[in-house]
Amino acid sequence: MAVAIAVRVRLFARLREVAGTETEALRVPPGSTLAEVYDTLCGKHPALPHRESVRSALNQEFADWSATVAEGDEVAFIPPVSGGLRCATT
Repeated sequence: MAVAIAVRVRLFARLREVAGTETEALRVPPGSTLAEVYDTLCGKHPALPHRESVRSALNQEFADWSATVAEGDEVAFIPPVSGGLRCATT
């Protein structure tokens, strides 16, 4: 059984600017949800907005945060139209 799986993350608009990259490869535990992928990404880029103000997509279709990712999936995060809280807690 795999210890981690690789997913490709695409970031759009403001998310791309904040993270300083359009795409990023992440390794996450098997069975991870889109929410867990985003939380992992926020660990690397804490200035990203909180996920409640972000849309998620899995393999080019909008998906619920509870959707499970698999090896080689493409995950995308689309920013809010305006505003949003940051990942970091203060």
